[in-house]
Amino acid sequence: MAGQDLEDTFALAALQETGRALLSIDGLWCPSCAAATERVIRAAPGVFEASVSFATSAVLLRWDASAADLSDIARRVAKLGYRIGPPVGTDETVARIDREVGRLSIRLAVAVLFGMWTMLLSLLLYLGNDAVVGTETGWWIALAASVVSIPVVIFAGWPIFLAGWRTLRTGVPGMDALVSLGVLASLGLSYWQLTQGRIDVYFDTAVMLIGLLTVGRLIEVRTLRHAARAIGALQDVLPETAVRISADGKANTVPAKDVSVGECIQIQAGQRIPLDGEVVSGGSQLDRSVLTGESLPNWVSVASPVEAGCINLTSALVVKVTRGVGEREIDRIGARVAEAAGAKGGTQRLADNVARFIVPAALVLALVALLFGLLTGESFQDALLRGVSVLVIACPCAVGIAVPVAYVAAASQAARQGILFRHPAALEALAGVRAVFFDKTGTLTAGRLAVSRVTCHVLDDARFANEEAVIALAAKAELGIDHAIARAVRKAAGLSQHAVADDASPERFERGVRYHDAQHGVVLLGTRDFLYQQGVAQPATKIAEVDNGTAMAIEMAVSGRWLATIELEDSIRDDAAEAILRLREAGIACRIVTGDSWAPAQAVASQLGIASDHVHAGCSPSDKASLVRASTTSVAFAGDGVNDAPALVEADVGLAVADATTTATAAASVAVANGGVARIADAVLLSQRARTVMRQNMFFSIAYNAIGLSLAVAGTIPPVVAVLAMTASSLSVVLNATRLSSSPAVK
Repeated sequence: MAGQDLEDTFALAALQETGRALLSIDGLWCPSCAAATERVIRAAPGVFEASVSFATSAVLLRWDASAADLSDIARRVAKLGYRIGPPVGTDETVARIDREVGRLSIRLAVAVLFGMWTMLLSLLLYLGNDAVVGTETGWWIALAASVVSIPVVIFAGWPIFLAGWRTLRTGVPGMDALVSLGVLASLGLSYWQLTQGRIDVYFDTAVMLIGLLTVGRLIEVRTLRHAARAIGALQDVLPETAVRISADGKANTVPAKDVSVGECIQIQAGQRIPLDGEVVSGGSQLDRSVLTGESLPNWVSVASPVEAGCINLTSALVVKVTRGVGEREIDRIGARVAEAAGAKGGTQRLADNVARFIVPAALVLALVALLFGLLTGESFQDALLRGVSVLVIACPCAVGIAVPVAYVAAASQAARQGILFRHPAALEALAGVRAVFFDKTGTLTAGRLAVSRVTCHVLDDARFANEEAVIALAAKAELGIDHAIARAVRKAAGLSQHAVADDASPERFERGVRYHDAQHGVVLLGTRDFLYQQGVAQPATKIAEVDNGTAMAIEMAVSGRWLATIELEDSIRDDAAEAILRLREAGIACRIVTGDSWAPAQAVASQLGIASDHVHAGCSPSDKASLVRASTTSVAFAGDGVNDAPALVEADVGLAVADATTTATAAASVAVANGGVARIADAVLLSQRARTVMRQNMFFSIAYNAIGLSLAVAGTIPPVVAVLAMTASSLSVVLNATRLSSSPAVK
């Protein structure tokens, strides 16, 4: 442990002069703990901004390097029982979460096992007849209840007490503080009753409060993998090694992190580029969809910039590195994802905020009730019962489950329709969106080129009397080539993507391929200019111009004759028009935000009825996030690729469509598992119903607290009735939430 602290000290010292960092924090138990830590950090000299995220166990910090001391900030946080340090990797973050889930699971098991016996013994006291209650046997039953409650209180309740104390010390008490007070008050009164020979004890109240809060905390922690996956998935697409070219021309495979700026690396056809750089030798088609989302490959040659994560499709390249590991464009995307996940949104955890106000109010009211009882002539014991009733009934169990139970009901209903919500905040936020920004390629379109038409220019050759024969020969010429066009042609011919040519392998050129077929002779496949360069005369029939923005064409020649034009298109999803229409009918604006060029973006928009001024083309990942950030209304972003990740986490709600990349799915707060784009409209309508139920539940639970506190202060509710009222309140919000599960399924 000391070694780890020393490493953290050196790492923080290295960050001192940067003035801005996303740091890790270990040991947070709840959102209130995050709020308490944030308050302590903000009080440190020289700190401009501090945002502590419980969801990502991260601290987004900005400071004056000349006035603030990171080591001092770390010591302040350590006094609360937490540890801040340099950012940790995804594996370490997930490992921390797994360890916390394991600890909470054990605590919950203890709470359930011993809490069950405590509740059973208490039930005997509540419902027992005169032969039990009021006799010496009843006292022994009450004592047994106190004994079996001890493991729950000490083992399962310890983190709650600790968190409650820490948040009270910093002046930001939350539900942990209030539950701790309720538990301690119930225990204190119960042990007092036992010492007086009475059997009116409330150990069941204590174990129920601890058990309910532990269940909620376990569910909460299980959702934390989401943010860690969002950041880690970005790195999954990158190769860990690179082929470095030494000064003497030798190629050696080394870890990518060991390659320095200015050194050269070699990337073979079919490989991902490990580092950002500039081409110094060779030319090739490049699949940039991981960064831009653009469906068609780009040609790169000497002096062209290339980025890590892109796929080199056709020919070997030698690249001079311009940005190393940590500085690559995809690393910057990851940093933006992490910062957006770590920064707080405008919506705070409502239940904990309510509890924060209830804590001081409950303490004041409990004291008022105690003093009022004494001043009106009640015995100290009766006055104390009045005060304890206030504390017990103030425990916001109904408040704590008001949102989760509605979320579980709505999420279960959504899951049956292929819609997956990450957390309650996403469901509620989706209900309030007024605009949806759509990525184009892979979201509104299928994201895959497909052969749409074949026009044959040779009409006097029976061998090519039908489209199937043309496509079959074209597919043979594309065997062994891995880019979108080749895959589309092979799929149209029904060939396996891994099929191997029987004859000579295709010879690749800048704009096409040449293939020698044993039966048909030389086959040329590529652009129109490529065929001209190979000496092929223009056919007598007119070559169709493909200029609708969503399609492209390749030309084919056989034995020197211009054989055919093959058109390919990235088709619009079948349900996209329905989704846009339903969203517009619901009063939600729709925009297209894409890395693709203007022509294909506008073509898709016109087919879907989206106005030209609602189309944003040529957007980089950071441009997409900036557009979302600049919006003056609540925005959802729907996407499918790595390049969409910053916008997905920046938006009020991120929506990953079916077949999205792992990165996009992890970065989104709502994922569509099946059913296509139309499910986005389904999700919006369901979320609106769920938000209504959540608000009703919050109203019921807050009203319960207000009425119950008034009656408890007046002395009309003893602790046992307070417990029953608390249970009834919890049941009411559960029953109200079941309406979501039984509501008609979305379309």
